[in-house]
Amino acid sequence: MANIFYGLNIGRSAMLAHQTALDVTGHNLANVNTEGYSRQRVQMAPGMPTITSQGSIGSGVDARDVQRVQVSYLERQIARATVGRGHDRVLAQGLDEVQSVLDEPSESGLNAALTELWSSFDALAARPQDLALRAQVLDRAQNLATVYNQKVSGLAELGDRFDEAVDEALADVNTAIQELRDLNAAVAKAEASGHQANDLRDQRDGVIREISGKLGVEVETDGSYLNLRVAGGGPYLVYETEGFEIQAQRDDSGRLASFHVGSAPIAPAGGEIGAYLELRDQVIPGLQEELSRWMATVTDRVNALHRGGTDRDGNPGRNLFVWDGGTTRVEAAPSTGVSKVTAGTGLEPGTHRMDVSVPTDPASLFSTADRGTGTADSGIALRPTGGTYQGEAVIGLDYHVRVTAATDSTVSVALYRGDERIGEVVEVSTSGGTASWTADGVDFEATVEAGIYSVGERSDGLLTTGSVSLDGGPAQDVDLARDAGVTLVGGVDLGFLPGGTAEVFFGGAPFSGGTFTVYAPDARLGLDPKVAADTDRIAAGLGSAAGDGETARRIADLAAQNLFEDVGETPAGYLGRIVQDLGATARDARVFDRASQAVLTQLESQREAVSGVNVDEEMVQLLQYQRGFEAAARFVNVMDSLIDTLINRVGLAGR
Repeated sequence: MANIFYGLNIGRSAMLAHQTALDVTGHNLANVNTEGYSRQRVQMAPGMPTITSQGSIGSGVDARDVQRVQVSYLERQIARATVGRGHDRVLAQGLDEVQSVLDEPSESGLNAALTELWSSFDALAARPQDLALRAQVLDRAQNLATVYNQKVSGLAELGDRFDEAVDEALADVNTAIQELRDLNAAVAKAEASGHQANDLRDQRDGVIREISGKLGVEVETDGSYLNLRVAGGGPYLVYETEGFEIQAQRDDSGRLASFHVGSAPIAPAGGEIGAYLELRDQVIPGLQEELSRWMATVTDRVNALHRGGTDRDGNPGRNLFVWDGGTTRVEAAPSTGVSKVTAGTGLEPGTHRMDVSVPTDPASLFSTADRGTGTADSGIALRPTGGTYQGEAVIGLDYHVRVTAATDSTVSVALYRGDERIGEVVEVSTSGGTASWTADGVDFEATVEAGIYSVGERSDGLLTTGSVSLDGGPAQDVDLARDAGVTLVGGVDLGFLPGGTAEVFFGGAPFSGGTFTVYAPDARLGLDPKVAADTDRIAAGLGSAAGDGETARRIADLAAQNLFEDVGETPAGYLGRIVQDLGATARDARVFDRASQAVLTQLESQREAVSGVNVDEEMVQLLQYQRGFEAAARFVNVMDSLIDTLINRVGLAGR
């Protein structure tokens, strides 16, 4: 049988266990408003029993562990949902900002400015000699140019702001990476004794959520460690107690252009960073491209009519609108027999439009097969009549194939991004051969044709005399940019080369005369200085007769013509299509934003139901543990009375 002091130990264990439970309950109540805190519970278990002649007698209670009430899969789901929420929220807000810059339809918008220009020409057609109406045309034309330039500049500035936001978010992520690394070390150290570091784990989950809101990541559990890597099986950002920051490199314009962790390149996606990059690299350039095409088409048609008209003094008209900055016009004099014209340098990445005006019948210069199809996205297609033909091409990243070594029998070639080699060196026979690479998710292929490449032909080592096929496009014999950098149609090779140079090649056949114009998305629109300085230079007439306003009338009639034949739209209709497409994209983004918010809210509610602190529940627990402590204390008091009786009262009868 256990001795009488055995009961004191039972009471003592009960008091200590309930005291621990009271402390933990107080800790829960203290953190009722702490974001990310998981409530804790004391795990109590019976003490080891003592075997006596009367049987097994318990030894009280032990507070074995303080457990964190948490469901791991919910935390992981919340982290994934936070990635989507961060992306959708920023994308929706960014698209709203883009819409604010475009500000269509409005009284100060592009459509209103163009409508006023049409109206001014319509009024001038009726009274072509009226100086006030001529001044009004100049004022409306200048207003259209100003409004357009404001929109383009506003979009460019917004793109810069999104770039700055990426930089700031990256700094936050890198700070959080180091914090997560330190927390991993602290958790592992604290749990070496076998007990969970509950509060440190809560802090660590909070850091995971912070990073998830900024960038798409994946979380891996490894004992006491949480390892973090870029989504899609990318490189580790945190592995156990090591942290690896995301580094970014800027291009010549100062914008963030490439990202890597250590030597591994990454393409940030998801979270706020993914949304900012999407806005900067897709939404804004796409809108700039559409506005550039719209404005270039309108001004080209106005200029063509204006050049064909006569001014107030009967002189031939000039261009009313001119482009400055990103636009180059090159004219080839008749009978020069040129086969290549350079028509643009220093162009920014993005889609650029090129017009080729053919003043003579190209049927005599090119075969039927060489004239092209003229289908959408086919670039410049020559037809058997004179006129202006349009095509588009994209300046992408500076991908090119470079010759690294050459002998009489072999040529060694490699794929480069700028000055960085990103593909293995491949040796190809000079008698002909092909080298291929896959980089950044794109397939590249270079073909060295027999007898074409000669050692030392290019001092910079670029493979330009061989044939290079990029991203599945047709083989080209120039150093090209990625992503449709060249469109080869109808004997006309419209190429945008690294460095932003646009060139037109004419399939080796001589070309007599022509005008080539490149319209860059960031070009500024203005008025011809001579026309702007003298209202008499406005070409309202078509002949020399006084009161002739035929050219002004024809320009005004452009408002109702389908200038955009590929989609059958008038200028107002095409601009409306741009606005509608942007509005639909913004509306969809808001729908996704609300949906991702609802998903995250639901998951957080589920987590709160499991892990959150409920004050009423904690108060009940507090009373329960208080009563338990009081009962244990009362038990100790009873045992003390028994011991007092045994020591001080037993054996006093004979005294």
